[in-house]
Amino acid sequence: MKVVALVSGGKDSCLNMLHCVANGHQIVALANLRPPSHSDKDELDSHLYQTVGHDAIPHYASCMNLPLYRRSITGSSLIRSPFYRVTQGDETEDLYELLKEVKEHHPDVQGVSVGAILSNYQRIRVEHVCDRLGLTSLAYLWRRDQKELLDEMIELGLEAVLIKVAAIGLEPSHLGKSIRDMRSSLIELNEKYGINVCGEGGEYETLTVDCPLFVKRLIIADTETVTHSDDAFATVAYLRLKKVLVQDKPPNRVDVESIIKRPSWQNSIEHILASASSVHIQDPKPSTVPVIDNDIKDQSNRDMAVASRSRSPFHFISGVTAYDNNMVVNGCTIEEETRSCMNNIKGYLDKLDLSFADIVSMNVVISDMNDFGRVNAVYKTYFDIKPATRACVAVNLPHPVRIQVDLVAIKNVSPEERETMHVQSLSYWAPANVGPYSQAIISQNHAFIAGQIGLIPSSLQLPPSLQSQSALSLHNLQSITTALNLNLKQRVLLCLCYVDEEKSIGAVKRMWEYFCNEDNGDSNLRPSPVLYLVVPVIPKNGKVEWHATVDDGKDTGVAGCKDVVDVAPGVKATVATRVIGSTLSSVVRIATNKSEIQMSLIVESIVNSLSNIISAYEKINPSCGWNNLLSARIFYKESVFKENKSQLQRGLDTALKSKTELDTIPAISYVPVISIDNDGSILGIAIHGV
Repeated sequence: MKVVALVSGGKDSCLNMLHCVANGHQIVALANLRPPSHSDKDELDSHLYQTVGHDAIPHYASCMNLPLYRRSITGSSLIRSPFYRVTQGDETEDLYELLKEVKEHHPDVQGVSVGAILSNYQRIRVEHVCDRLGLTSLAYLWRRDQKELLDEMIELGLEAVLIKVAAIGLEPSHLGKSIRDMRSSLIELNEKYGINVCGEGGEYETLTVDCPLFVKRLIIADTETVTHSDDAFATVAYLRLKKVLVQDKPPNRVDVESIIKRPSWQNSIEHILASASSVHIQDPKPSTVPVIDNDIKDQSNRDMAVASRSRSPFHFISGVTAYDNNMVVNGCTIEEETRSCMNNIKGYLDKLDLSFADIVSMNVVISDMNDFGRVNAVYKTYFDIKPATRACVAVNLPHPVRIQVDLVAIKNVSPEERETMHVQSLSYWAPANVGPYSQAIISQNHAFIAGQIGLIPSSLQLPPSLQSQSALSLHNLQSITTALNLNLKQRVLLCLCYVDEEKSIGAVKRMWEYFCNEDNGDSNLRPSPVLYLVVPVIPKNGKVEWHATVDDGKDTGVAGCKDVVDVAPGVKATVATRVIGSTLSSVVRIATNKSEIQMSLIVESIVNSLSNIISAYEKINPSCGWNNLLSARIFYKESVFKENKSQLQRGLDTALKSKTELDTIPAISYVPVISIDNDGSILGIAIHGV
């Protein structure tokens, strides 16, 4: 794509330009924000922009033979919180006006190069502006190892000199020295005091005088050292550039793609692919597809469309469709059906004194993945900043339903108690969330992670093979959890693995078993609750999608078990349960050796499975019981249940009402799938309790 590069004069913005070119993008313009012309200050109190060295920026147009667009900074840092919304007078609006001007002159520009490494403040504001202007943020340095970045700059011949110092161990005498000369000192200061090697915490700033993209270079001819603050521990000083010259370089066209060492997604998953192949997974035994004898009469008057269950501050709402009222009719557009479904969600939220801002996780199933874009266009209008996480797959929903939603909301938590990760920039780190959902939300000891498919982060393309997609999707999942200091391998609460073919399950099981057992010797942690589900279509026609909920690590007690138990005559349940603190998670697979089975027996097996789980839960936490069981998503094999789903729903509702109090029945949803695992299971249940 054609790209405008944000340049501050620093090394990071120049290195990111190199990676933009290496990834096939074309830089067509430069953009910079400077101090107001009437100001005599070189250094503004800006949280977003580097202004030291601004006098050299006009020469960048000559150095790169590109148009340079500049605008004065008139705003200030009014919004200091991590997430931003449009605020007149904030310095972010200056960036909006600058990039808006660039787009007016270059309407074919699609991307913005930004040198953010760790600053969420910077990245989020650039992404916010890009979203408003229909642009894509390109941040190829994001979350990369800073020592590796510094060495890469030096190796590439990117010449940058320090023009500001503001950290313990850095002195005014270091001003004007190159990053090559300062490398050993910066690494030593990192080891002694923890300063950021690339100065990402404001420890120092640089001016790039030459790089492989420059056709001319800068010569700093005259400077003045200005002491900004003479602190006893760390003097803040900078160079005022009094005279900067532009010098011709010998004509030598550089093939950037050949000199840039892009982080390889293949290398990042090589160990998973190699080691997982040695994990033995027993082949499934042939199974029969039972015929259901529907012996259940319709005895329930309870509204079966939607179920909700609350235990403050958690609220689960399950099975929402557009058909929970009479607002839609057959033949409506998918946009109308989506809007009606979302309005129904709003109605249920209102009854619980909740809003869309309280939602932490959305499970969306649609009947046709070709409608995904049209569904998204409506869906996104219901969320503001910090949207809920989401997983989406296509399943064969009962006619005429085309969209069904389950959700989790958490009420009455302060901003400090809810951490949201929503990265929309292309990078090497993990796939950008270009849709209306966050990568992760942490609240109340839970980390809700968005569904992850095997996208190559830098391009958002899928590799062709199942093995690569399986390993890369796990790698993407781990990249997110690692960035949030979560232990995916040991603290996963619940994981759903969607695949598009039953024959793929063995391979993805091997991946997961190796992945979770690697460096994990605690047997209590091994029976991680994972449910493998075969669905017709995964987004982007992917082959595998992982959807995980992870404990945040604050609870210490972890217990787990895996059992195969008889839950009814001729019916077995395979149960994997994990309890961390007071949180219960479990997956159940129900299978039968019968060629014909009564619906009442299936209902009995579900109730007995839930009872067994509750009994195990009570042994670990004696104060817990049915009241703690909040959610059960039931995945049913569509070839078995066919037209019997409503009878299953009615029968289970009646059975649970006789087993426990009405207000302690979990929020239950029903989702048709092609297959559950590869062992002939006819039902799979994902259970969550707190």
